[in-house]
Amino acid sequence: MSGAEVRAETAGLVPTLVGLARRLRREGLPVGTSELLLGLRAAALVGVEDRARLRLALRCCWCHQRGDLAVFDRAFREELGGPRPEPSRLARPVAQVSVRAEAPGAASDATGPWSEGQPRGIASLEERLRRLDFAACTSEELADLERAVAELAARPALRRSRRYRPARRGRQLDWRRTSAAALRSGGEPLRLRRRRRGERPVQLLLICDVSGSMERYARLMVRFLHALERTSPGAEAFLFGTRLTRVTRELRQADPAAALRAVGAAVPDWSGGTRIGDCLHELLTRWGGRALSRGPVTILLSDGWETGDVSRLAEAAARLRRGSRLFIWCNPRMGDPDFRPEAAGMRAALPHVDRLQPVHNYASLLELSRVLRLDESGRRRRARRDGPSLA
Repeated sequence: MSGAEVRAETAGLVPTLVGLARRLRREGLPVGTSELLLGLRAAALVGVEDRARLRLALRCCWCHQRGDLAVFDRAFREELGGPRPEPSRLARPVAQVSVRAEAPGAASDATGPWSEGQPRGIASLEERLRRLDFAACTSEELADLERAVAELAARPALRRSRRYRPARRGRQLDWRRTSAAALRSGGEPLRLRRRRRGERPVQLLLICDVSGSMERYARLMVRFLHALERTSPGAEAFLFGTRLTRVTRELRQADPAAALRAVGAAVPDWSGGTRIGDCLHELLTRWGGRALSRGPVTILLSDGWETGDVSRLAEAAARLRRGSRLFIWCNPRMGDPDFRPEAAGMRAALPHVDRLQPVHNYASLLELSRVLRLDESGRRRRARRDGPSLA
């Protein structure tokens, strides 16, 4: 049997396996299109006669953490645990289903990292997708979320300026304008003029991990960076895995699909290893003078899995904190209720991070946009003595 095709006996069970995957998604497991195809290939390899082997194979494909096992076992037992279903009880069987894996570098299909899915309406986004983990999304749901993310970042992030501007309901009296107006009325201040501090766009430094451990989140993260880059004048954007790539120019393209394709072509180490410390040192050495010249808000999106020297990561994180108004580390793994910052890279960088923020679903991106929206104090927000904010 070829591993690229599902045998006829397995093909008859395909609708049942698809139904099982949908049920697991509804119960919170991140079983998206790529995981479903991987599960079908595994079923083709081990066969469906031995349900114990089939269960273990699907476990490897569809369970990503310990808490998923009990949910999977219960659903598998209820859907497939009895006698083998008769063909007549299944949905109309498919004579032969081809499930071919794309070769590296081949053009992506609808589930690929840079595909152009047709977005559906997002009127019910709050109900359907607000809390859904990005890793569990289908290609259609990702298309909906990409459009929502673009709208989310349509307004630029702002901070309080040191300069004041006239305001009808400002908190401070504007004595200069009040005195000038009084001269036109015989020296009597008939109306008190007010002022308030203006707003100016926040300078952003965007750094995103696109290594293999971030593959399930990378597309939405880069789409979010594209929206921020388009609405934040002077923002700098970098992607990294085992090496650093500046993608500021690629992300400034107006068309999101064209921008994402350009980024995909520019990044040579997509879904590879991770050397966070080395890449941050390269950023600081080659681009630090430009990227940190005006004290930006630095956003680093990574799960903290470091394969290099963690001491270099700690040193680079400390330099980023000193040069930034606010240093935010966004970790998609924080969506797991049992999350602890135990990855070596995360532990090394944590003392130098002002805010630790989840970015695993639409609701967490909404909260991040609120953090960026306006810095009321106009000063750099520092973490408390007991560590960064675990938002």
